[in-house]
Amino acid sequence: MSIVIHGGGMTGAILAFMLHKLTQGNLTISLIDQCSPYTYDMQSSTKTTPPDVVALSRGAYYELIKIDMYPMLNSCTTAIKKIEINAHNQNNTVFINATDYNLSELGYVIELNTFRKNLFDFLYKKSNVNIFCPATLKTIKREKKNNLIILNNDHQIISKLVIAADGSQSKLATNCGIQWFKKNYHQIAIMAKISTEIPHHGCAFEKFTEYGPLAILPTSNNFSYLIWCISYKEKKNISKWNTHKLSQEFQKIFGQKLGKILNIGTQHFHNLWLIYAKNHISHRLALVGNAAQKLHPIAGQGLNLGLRDIVILSKIIKNALNNNIDIGDYSVLSTYQKYRLSDQRSTILFTDGLIRLFSNHCLPVIIARNMGLFLISCNSYLRNLLVYKMLNWKTNQIS
Repeated sequence: MSIVIHGGGMTGAILAFMLHKLTQGNLTISLIDQCSPYTYDMQSSTKTTPPDVVALSRGAYYELIKIDMYPMLNSCTTAIKKIEINAHNQNNTVFINATDYNLSELGYVIELNTFRKNLFDFLYKKSNVNIFCPATLKTIKREKKNNLIILNNDHQIISKLVIAADGSQSKLATNCGIQWFKKNYHQIAIMAKISTEIPHHGCAFEKFTEYGPLAILPTSNNFSYLIWCISYKEKKNISKWNTHKLSQEFQKIFGQKLGKILNIGTQHFHNLWLIYAKNHISHRLALVGNAAQKLHPIAGQGLNLGLRDIVILSKIIKNALNNNIDIGDYSVLSTYQKYRLSDQRSTILFTDGLIRLFSNHCLPVIIARNMGLFLISCNSYLRNLLVYKMLNWKTNQIS
Protein backbone atom coordinates (compact mmCIF):
# COMPACT_ATOMS: atom_id res chain seq x y z
CA MET A 1 0.00 0.00 0.00
CA SER A 2 1.02 3.61 -0.39
CA ILE A 3 0.61 6.84 1.53
CA VAL A 4 1.25 10.49 0.67
CA ILE A 5 2.35 13.01 3.31
CA HIS A 6 1.71 16.57 2.20
CA GLY A 7 4.10 18.79 4.17
CA GLY A 8 7.78 18.24 4.86
CA GLY A 9 8.10 20.25 8.06
CA MET A 10 8.81 18.63 11.41
CA THR A 11 5.47 16.85 11.65
CA GLY A 12 5.57 15.41 8.14
CA ALA A 13 9.21 14.34 8.35
CA ILE A 14 8.79 12.65 11.76
CA LEU A 15 5.65 10.89 10.51
CA ALA A 16 7.53 9.57 7.46
CA PHE A 17 10.33 8.31 9.71
CA MET A 18 7.94 6.65 12.16
CA LEU A 19 5.88 4.98 9.44
CA HIS A 20 9.07 3.67 7.82
CA LYS A 21 10.20 2.18 11.15
CA LEU A 22 6.87 0.73 12.28
CA THR A 23 5.92 -0.79 8.92
CA GLN A 24 9.45 -2.12 8.35
CA GLY A 25 9.60 -0.77 4.82
CA ASN A 26 6.32 -2.44 3.74
CA LEU A 27 4.58 0.88 3.08
CA THR A 28 5.46 3.13 0.15
CA ILE A 29 5.74 6.67 1.48
CA SER A 30 5.71 9.82 -0.67
CA LEU A 31 6.65 13.09 1.05
CA ILE A 32 5.77 16.36 -0.70
CA ASP A 33 6.89 19.86 0.25
CA GLN A 34 7.25 23.13 -1.63
CA CYS A 35 10.72 23.77 -0.16
CA SER A 36 13.98 21.89 -0.28
CA PRO A 37 14.69 20.24 3.08
CA TYR A 38 18.16 21.80 3.09
CA THR A 39 17.03 25.41 2.91
CA TYR A 40 15.27 27.58 5.42
CA ASP A 41 11.52 28.04 5.24
CA MET A 42 10.42 30.36 2.45
CA GLN A 43 9.47 32.91 5.10
CA SER A 44 12.85 32.86 6.84
CA SER A 45 13.93 36.14 5.25
CA THR A 46 10.91 37.92 6.75
CA LYS A 47 9.93 38.71 10.32
CA THR A 48 7.04 36.26 10.29
CA THR A 49 9.07 33.06 10.39
CA PRO A 50 8.03 30.27 12.78
CA PRO A 51 10.32 29.67 15.79
CA ASP A 52 13.69 28.00 15.25
CA VAL A 53 13.34 25.98 18.46
CA VAL A 54 10.61 24.10 20.28
CA ALA A 55 10.28 22.60 23.75
CA LEU A 56 9.63 18.88 23.88
CA SER A 57 8.34 17.11 26.97
CA ARG A 58 10.44 14.35 28.48
CA GLY A 59 7.85 11.74 27.53
CA ALA A 60 7.68 12.92 23.93
CA TYR A 61 11.46 12.86 23.63
CA TYR A 62 11.67 9.26 24.82
CA GLU A 63 8.86 8.26 22.46
CA LEU A 64 11.16 9.39 19.63
CA ILE A 65 14.11 7.58 21.18
CA LYS A 66 12.07 4.35 21.10
CA ILE A 67 12.05 4.47 17.30
CA ASP A 68 15.82 5.05 17.05
CA MET A 69 15.85 8.83 16.58
CA TYR A 70 18.67 9.43 19.06
CA PRO A 71 21.37 9.95 16.37
CA MET A 72 19.23 12.70 14.78
CA LEU A 73 18.30 14.35 18.08
CA ASN A 74 21.67 14.17 19.79
CA SER A 75 23.27 16.98 17.80
CA CYS A 76 20.41 19.46 18.17
CA THR A 77 18.87 19.05 21.62
CA THR A 78 19.51 20.77 24.94
CA ALA A 79 18.24 19.27 28.18
CA ILE A 80 16.03 21.37 30.46
CA LYS A 81 17.24 20.54 33.96
CA LYS A 82 15.50 23.26 35.92
CA ILE A 83 12.55 25.61 35.45
CA GLU A 84 11.87 28.86 37.28
CA ILE A 85 8.37 30.35 37.14
CA ASN A 86 7.35 33.71 38.56
CA ALA A 87 5.39 36.89 37.94
CA HIS A 88 6.88 40.32 37.30
CA ASN A 89 7.64 42.27 40.50
CA GLN A 90 6.62 39.30 42.67
CA ASN A 91 8.85 37.31 45.01
CA ASN A 92 6.91 34.04 44.66
CA THR A 93 9.10 31.89 42.44
CA VAL A 94 8.33 28.26 41.68
CA PHE A 95 11.54 26.22 41.33
CA ILE A 96 11.31 22.85 39.60
CA ASN A 97 14.50 20.78 39.53
CA ALA A 98 14.87 17.49 37.70
CA THR A 99 17.03 16.11 40.51
CA ASP A 100 14.17 16.57 42.99
CA TYR A 101 12.26 13.93 41.03
CA ASN A 102 15.25 11.62 40.47
CA LEU A 103 15.37 12.63 36.81
CA SER A 104 18.25 13.75 34.64
CA GLU A 105 16.05 16.27 32.80
CA LEU A 106 12.52 17.71 32.67
CA GLY A 107 12.36 18.08 28.90
CA TYR A 108 14.36 19.16 25.88
CA VAL A 109 14.74 22.10 23.53
CA ILE A 110 15.10 21.04 19.90
CA GLU A 111 16.74 23.20 17.23
CA LEU A 112 14.39 22.54 14.35
CA ASN A 113 16.49 23.33 11.27
CA THR A 114 19.24 20.89 12.26
CA PHE A 115 16.78 18.20 13.30
CA ARG A 116 14.87 18.47 10.02
CA LYS A 117 18.09 18.20 8.00
CA ASN A 118 19.10 15.09 9.98
CA LEU A 119 15.72 13.50 9.32
CA PHE A 120 15.92 14.09 5.58
CA ASP A 121 19.48 12.76 5.44
CA PHE A 122 18.01 9.49 6.73
CA LEU A 123 14.83 9.48 4.60
CA TYR A 124 16.64 10.10 1.30
CA LYS A 125 18.50 6.81 1.76
CA LYS A 126 15.35 4.66 2.11
CA SER A 127 14.06 2.92 -1.00
CA ASN A 128 10.43 2.94 0.14
CA VAL A 129 10.45 6.72 0.80
CA ASN A 130 9.99 8.97 -2.22
CA ILE A 131 10.77 12.64 -1.55
CA PHE A 132 9.33 15.33 -3.78
CA CYS A 133 10.92 18.50 -2.43
CA PRO A 134 10.60 21.06 -3.81
CA ALA A 135 7.24 20.27 -5.41
CA THR A 136 3.65 21.38 -5.02
CA LEU A 137 0.40 19.51 -5.20
CA LYS A 138 -1.51 20.69 -8.27
CA THR A 139 -4.54 18.41 -8.11
CA ILE A 140 -5.98 15.75 -5.83
CA LYS A 141 -8.72 13.42 -7.09
CA ARG A 142 -10.26 11.49 -4.20
CA GLU A 143 -11.75 8.39 -5.75
CA LYS A 144 -13.60 5.57 -4.01
CA LYS A 145 -10.61 3.28 -3.52
CA ASN A 146 -7.63 5.60 -4.08
CA ASN A 147 -6.38 9.15 -4.20
CA LEU A 148 -4.79 10.42 -7.39
CA ILE A 149 -2.18 13.11 -6.67
CA ILE A 150 -0.85 15.25 -9.52
CA LEU A 151 2.19 17.43 -8.80
CA ASN A 152 3.16 20.69 -10.47
CA ASN A 153 5.59 18.78 -12.72
CA ASP A 154 2.65 16.51 -13.76
CA HIS A 155 4.08 13.54 -11.88
CA GLN A 156 1.23 11.31 -10.66
CA ILE A 157 1.00 9.36 -7.40
CA ILE A 158 -1.73 6.89 -6.50
CA SER A 159 -2.24 6.40 -2.77
CA LYS A 160 -4.70 4.85 -0.37
CA LEU A 161 -4.35 7.71 2.12
CA VAL A 162 -3.17 11.33 2.12
CA ILE A 163 -1.93 13.02 5.28
CA ALA A 164 -2.26 16.79 5.63
CA ALA A 165 0.86 17.92 7.49
CA ASP A 166 1.17 21.27 5.74
CA GLY A 167 0.61 23.54 8.72
CA SER A 168 -2.07 25.80 10.10
CA GLN A 169 -5.23 26.13 7.98
CA SER A 170 -3.87 23.44 5.69
CA LYS A 171 -4.56 24.30 2.07
CA LEU A 172 -4.96 20.60 1.27
CA ALA A 173 -7.46 20.06 4.09
CA THR A 174 -9.40 23.19 3.15
CA ASN A 175 -9.67 22.02 -0.46
CA CYS A 176 -11.02 18.71 0.87
CA GLY A 177 -13.82 20.40 2.80
CA ILE A 178 -12.35 20.63 6.30
CA GLN A 179 -13.72 23.56 8.32
CA TRP A 180 -11.89 25.52 11.00
CA PHE A 181 -12.49 27.14 14.35
CA LYS A 182 -10.43 30.34 14.69
CA LYS A 183 -9.75 32.58 17.66
CA ASN A 184 -7.49 35.62 17.41
CA TYR A 185 -5.63 36.23 20.68
CA HIS A 186 -4.67 39.73 19.48
CA GLN A 187 -1.14 38.95 20.56
CA ILE A 188 2.26 38.79 18.89
CA ALA A 189 5.13 36.48 19.85
CA ILE A 190 8.56 38.10 19.63
CA MET A 191 11.21 35.43 19.11
CA ALA A 192 14.98 35.89 19.14
CA LYS A 193 18.19 34.09 20.00
CA ILE A 194 20.12 35.70 22.85
CA SER A 195 23.53 35.35 24.46
CA THR A 196 24.13 36.08 28.13
CA GLU A 197 27.02 36.67 30.49
CA ILE A 198 26.26 33.65 32.70
CA PRO A 199 25.79 30.15 31.16
CA HIS A 200 22.21 28.86 31.45
CA HIS A 201 23.22 25.40 32.79
CA GLY A 202 20.03 23.93 31.32
CA CYS A 203 17.69 26.32 33.13
CA ALA A 204 14.45 27.52 31.51
CA PHE A 205 12.48 30.52 32.74
CA GLU A 206 8.80 31.43 32.56
CA LYS A 207 7.97 34.96 33.68
CA PHE A 208 4.54 36.57 33.53
CA THR A 209 5.28 40.20 32.75
CA GLU A 210 3.08 43.27 32.58
CA TYR A 211 3.28 42.98 28.78
CA GLY A 212 2.57 39.24 28.59
CA PRO A 213 4.19 35.82 29.27
CA LEU A 214 7.92 35.52 28.60
CA ALA A 215 9.79 32.23 28.16
CA ILE A 216 13.55 31.72 28.00
CA LEU A 217 14.68 28.32 26.72
CA PRO A 218 18.25 26.96 26.92
CA THR A 219 19.90 26.01 23.63
CA SER A 220 23.31 24.76 22.53
CA ASN A 221 26.59 26.62 23.03
CA ASN A 222 25.05 28.49 25.98
CA PHE A 223 22.71 30.53 23.84
CA SER A 224 19.11 30.94 24.94
CA TYR A 225 15.92 31.49 22.98
CA LEU A 226 13.45 34.21 23.88
CA ILE A 227 9.71 33.88 23.25
CA TRP A 228 7.78 36.92 24.47
CA CYS A 229 4.02 37.20 23.94
CA ILE A 230 2.69 40.75 23.84
CA SER A 231 -0.53 42.46 22.79
CA TYR A 232 -1.02 44.11 19.41
CA LYS A 233 -1.06 47.45 21.25
CA GLU A 234 2.32 46.83 22.87
CA LYS A 235 3.78 45.57 19.60
CA LYS A 236 3.37 49.03 18.06
CA ASN A 237 5.72 50.41 20.69
CA ILE A 238 8.14 47.51 21.06
CA SER A 239 8.65 47.02 17.32
CA LYS A 240 10.09 50.56 17.19
CA TRP A 241 12.82 49.71 19.69
CA ASN A 242 16.27 49.08 18.31
CA THR A 243 18.29 46.12 19.55
CA HIS A 244 19.97 48.18 22.29
CA LYS A 245 16.65 49.48 23.61
CA LEU A 246 15.10 45.99 23.48
CA SER A 247 18.08 44.58 25.36
CA GLN A 248 17.79 47.27 28.06
CA GLU A 249 14.05 46.77 28.56
CA PHE A 250 14.36 43.01 28.53
CA GLN A 251 17.14 43.22 31.12
CA LYS A 252 14.85 45.26 33.41
CA ILE A 253 12.11 42.65 33.12
CA PHE A 254 14.21 39.51 33.27
CA GLY A 255 16.74 40.72 35.82
CA GLN A 256 20.22 39.29 36.38
CA LYS A 257 19.43 35.56 36.44
CA LEU A 258 21.81 35.03 33.51
CA GLY A 259 23.87 38.15 34.08
CA LYS A 260 24.16 40.80 31.41
CA ILE A 261 22.47 40.24 28.06
CA LEU A 262 25.33 40.38 25.59
CA ASN A 263 23.42 40.17 22.34
CA ILE A 264 19.91 39.80 20.95
CA GLY A 265 19.66 38.32 17.47
CA THR A 266 17.17 39.16 14.74
CA GLN A 267 13.69 39.49 16.15
CA HIS A 268 10.84 37.65 14.47
CA PHE A 269 7.17 38.44 15.02
CA HIS A 270 4.48 35.79 14.88
CA ASN A 271 0.71 36.40 15.15
CA LEU A 272 -0.93 34.21 17.79
CA TRP A 273 -4.17 32.39 17.06
CA LEU A 274 -6.00 29.32 18.22
CA ILE A 275 -6.99 27.42 15.08
CA TYR A 276 -8.24 23.87 14.99
CA ALA A 277 -9.98 21.61 12.49
CA LYS A 278 -13.52 20.58 13.35
CA ASN A 279 -12.66 17.08 12.10
CA HIS A 280 -9.38 15.17 11.99
CA ILE A 281 -10.46 13.21 8.92
CA SER A 282 -12.25 13.33 5.59
CA HIS A 283 -12.50 10.81 2.73
CA ARG A 284 -9.05 9.13 2.50
CA LEU A 285 -7.54 12.11 4.33
CA ALA A 286 -6.17 12.58 7.87
CA LEU A 287 -4.80 15.70 9.56
CA VAL A 288 -1.79 15.82 11.90
CA GLY A 289 0.14 18.49 13.79
CA ASN A 290 -0.55 22.14 13.04
CA ALA A 291 -2.83 21.08 10.20
CA ALA A 292 -5.13 19.69 12.89
CA GLN A 293 -4.56 22.35 15.54
CA LYS A 294 -2.40 25.41 16.11
CA LEU A 295 -2.00 26.48 19.74
CA HIS A 296 -0.68 29.48 21.64
CA PRO A 297 2.96 28.81 22.68
CA ILE A 298 2.42 29.68 26.38
CA ALA A 299 2.46 26.06 27.58
CA GLY A 300 4.72 24.59 24.89
CA GLN A 301 2.09 22.02 23.92
CA GLY A 302 1.96 22.44 20.13
CA LEU A 303 4.58 19.96 18.91
CA ASN A 304 3.88 17.60 21.82
CA LEU A 305 0.21 17.40 20.80
CA GLY A 306 1.18 16.97 17.14
CA LEU A 307 3.54 14.13 18.05
CA ARG A 308 0.69 12.33 19.77
CA ASP A 309 -1.23 12.64 16.49
CA ILE A 310 1.70 10.99 14.74
CA VAL A 311 2.18 8.19 17.28
CA ILE A 312 -1.50 7.21 17.28
CA LEU A 313 -1.93 7.43 13.50
CA SER A 314 1.26 5.46 12.83
CA LYS A 315 0.20 2.62 15.14
CA ILE A 316 -3.29 2.49 13.61
CA ILE A 317 -1.81 2.33 10.10
CA LYS A 318 0.63 -0.40 11.18
CA ASN A 319 -2.21 -2.48 12.62
CA ALA A 320 -4.30 -2.01 9.46
CA LEU A 321 -1.40 -3.17 7.29
CA ASN A 322 -0.78 -6.19 9.51
CA ASN A 323 -4.43 -7.17 9.13
CA ASN A 324 -4.49 -6.44 5.38
CA ILE A 325 -7.02 -3.63 5.82
CA ASP A 326 -7.13 -0.65 3.47
CA ILE A 327 -5.30 2.13 5.40
CA GLY A 328 -7.59 4.79 3.90
CA ASP A 329 -10.80 3.00 4.82
CA TYR A 330 -13.28 4.98 6.92
CA SER A 331 -13.09 2.45 9.76
CA VAL A 332 -9.35 3.09 10.07
CA LEU A 333 -9.67 6.86 9.91
CA SER A 334 -12.60 7.01 12.32
CA THR A 335 -10.52 5.08 14.85
CA TYR A 336 -7.80 7.73 14.55
CA GLN A 337 -10.31 10.55 15.05
CA LYS A 338 -11.86 8.81 18.07
CA TYR A 339 -8.47 8.59 19.76
CA ARG A 340 -7.46 12.19 19.01
CA LEU A 341 -10.47 14.43 19.60
CA SER A 342 -10.50 14.16 23.40
CA ASP A 343 -6.77 14.88 23.73
CA GLN A 344 -7.02 17.78 21.31
CA ARG A 345 -9.95 19.38 23.12
CA SER A 346 -8.51 18.96 26.64
CA THR A 347 -5.11 20.38 25.60
CA ILE A 348 -6.80 23.34 23.91
CA LEU A 349 -8.86 24.02 27.04
CA PHE A 350 -5.72 23.88 29.21
CA THR A 351 -3.72 26.21 26.96
CA ASP A 352 -6.58 28.63 26.35
CA GLY A 353 -7.29 28.75 30.08
CA LEU A 354 -3.70 29.79 30.79
CA ILE A 355 -4.03 32.62 28.27
CA ARG A 356 -7.17 33.86 29.99
CA LEU A 357 -5.48 33.66 33.39
CA PHE A 358 -2.14 35.25 32.58
CA SER A 359 -3.27 37.86 30.05
CA ASN A 360 -5.97 39.28 32.29
CA HIS A 361 -5.18 42.64 33.95
CA CYS A 362 -8.27 42.66 36.18
CA LEU A 363 -7.13 43.22 39.81
CA PRO A 364 -9.00 40.22 41.35
CA VAL A 365 -7.50 37.92 38.71
CA ILE A 366 -4.01 39.32 39.31
CA ILE A 367 -4.38 38.75 43.06
CA ALA A 368 -5.65 35.19 42.52
CA ARG A 369 -2.85 34.49 40.04
CA ASN A 370 -0.14 35.69 42.42
CA MET A 371 -1.71 33.75 45.28
CA GLY A 372 -1.68 30.64 43.11
CA LEU A 373 2.04 31.02 42.41
CA PHE A 374 2.66 31.58 46.12
CA LEU A 375 0.77 28.40 47.05
CA ILE A 376 2.60 26.34 44.43
CA SER A 377 5.96 27.68 45.60
CA CYS A 378 5.18 26.72 49.21
CA ASN A 379 3.16 23.53 48.79
CA SER A 380 4.96 20.43 47.51
CA TYR A 381 1.69 18.65 46.67
CA LEU A 382 0.53 21.45 44.36
CA ARG A 383 4.00 21.71 42.88
CA ASN A 384 4.02 17.97 42.18
CA LEU A 385 0.67 18.28 40.37
CA LEU A 386 2.20 20.97 38.16
CA VAL A 387 5.26 18.83 37.46
CA TYR A 388 3.08 15.83 36.63
CA LYS A 389 1.18 17.93 34.09
CA MET A 390 4.48 19.03 32.54
CA LEU A 391 6.10 15.59 32.44
CA ASN A 392 3.09 13.46 31.61
CA TRP A 393 2.92 12.60 27.94
CA LYS A 394 0.52 9.77 27.35
CA THR A 395 -1.57 8.52 24.49
CA ASN A 396 -4.41 6.06 24.58
CA GLN A 397 -2.68 2.74 24.35
CA ILE A 398 -2.56 1.11 20.93
CA SER A 399 -0.31 -1.89 20.74
